[in-house]
Amino acid sequence: MKKFLRSAFLISAGGALPLLSSVVLLYPYTQNLNTGDFGALAIFISFTILVQFLMNYGMDTYLSVHYFDHHNDPAALKVFLSKISGMLLLYGIILIILFAACGNLLFRLVFPGGNIAFFPYGLMSVVTAFFNTYFRTYVNLQVFGDKPWKYFSMGLFNFVVTVTISTVLIYQHPFSLFGPMWGRFLSGVLIFLLSLWFVLREFGLRIDLSMLPDIRKYTTPLLLFNLLTWVLGYVNNYILNAYETTADVGVYDFALKCTLLIEYAGLGVLGTINPRIYKYWRENALTASTQYENRYHHVYSAFNIVFIAFNILIIPVLVHIFVLNESYYASLVFVPILCVSFVFRGAHNMFLNPLYFFKQTKKLPLVFSIAAVIQVVLGILFTKYWGIAGAVWSYFAVKVVQVFLLWIVSRRYFTFRFNIVKMIVLPGIYTLCVIFLFTCKQLQMLEASLIQIGLALVLVGIVFRREIITLPGFWKKA
Repeated sequence: MKKFLRSAFLISAGGALPLLSSVVLLYPYTQNLNTGDFGALAIFISFTILVQFLMNYGMDTYLSVHYFDHHNDPAALKVFLSKISGMLLLYGIILIILFAACGNLLFRLVFPGGNIAFFPYGLMSVVTAFFNTYFRTYVNLQVFGDKPWKYFSMGLFNFVVTVTISTVLIYQHPFSLFGPMWGRFLSGVLIFLLSLWFVLREFGLRIDLSMLPDIRKYTTPLLLFNLLTWVLGYVNNYILNAYETTADVGVYDFALKCTLLIEYAGLGVLGTINPRIYKYWRENALTASTQYENRYHHVYSAFNIVFIAFNILIIPVLVHIFVLNESYYASLVFVPILCVSFVFRGAHNMFLNPLYFFKQTKKLPLVFSIAAVIQVVLGILFTKYWGIAGAVWSYFAVKVVQVFLLWIVSRRYFTFRFNIVKMIVLPGIYTLCVIFLFTCKQLQMLEASLIQIGLALVLVGIVFRREIITLPGFWKKA
């Protein structure tokens, strides 16, 4: 049991380090970048993530499945990993060459105003994506190989070099992209060399093009899913840049960064409760909701509302303490709406779980394709007329649409019986209250924040009173 808990802690902590680096770097970034530079940096980072999805090609998931086909035969596993590593290296180099040849034309089409150029930072983003992809793929192998210490230590090395180099460079070259871009690039060089050294030492590199058909068949749907996920998360940055300015992108992206704690805290809780739900379903061969898993969903829904309410209250305070550049304060007016975008996450998880459990993930690209189209259409229409506020409202609207689409698809495979007041009505009422309070011109932001957290606590206390009474024993059993 101790070994399991230690492994779980190390893997969770290692997985959280990329988020921690993003949070830590916000301080030097906001001190030394204006909102225009911050917006340009957000576009280059999102472009890096897009290229990472292309370069990874769903290989992480392919490895997670096929690793265990060979784990009882060390020699066969070594050959398999060497082939995957060689293919990933070759594929990445080919993409770098293609982007080097076509990237400038691509950027001219996407950024016709010329405010975002491919050379040098666009090309640096591509190479950085290659470094990150190769490193991340090798590091994830440590989870499959039950090496949590190595997984954590390599993640810690990445965190230290990224934060250190970026911080030093941005203070040496303030109010330019030189520091953050070169910081990410140089840290990428170091983590790539580290992972390549381990690869050559442990299983080497081989090129086996005969693997391509099997890889392509398995990973192409995953690549589509990842690209659609990217659209939902980052396309508003590009739409805002087209209709407004990079400074507006910076304000919007900083507001989104303020919701990171909600997103990752939610992932942590769901990572605890979902395996228990899956185990219960499998042991009892269930295809319909029961009181057992509904209690988990109810507890998470209550936690989520209260946690969102506390974030809405505390984020402006933290920003005013740690961010001295007042141009970023314009983001704070959008934070409450972005925070309540996560209010239906309990229902989202409840409708998503059956698709994972019953291996119906092939339906997810359909759901996310529809959501991505809606995101782009609303993003263009809303941003064109309302600027940053339009981007925020399109982000909020699509979060709600995703829940509805998941319910439509997943109910074909699972019969849902749940308390609609706890999972839908209460989050909806709380959301409407937040929208009203923060659009009411008679209220100051602090007044609205205090009222909304009081409402959240009262509503949750009334609706979830039974769960609150049994909560200590419930989590002890969990």
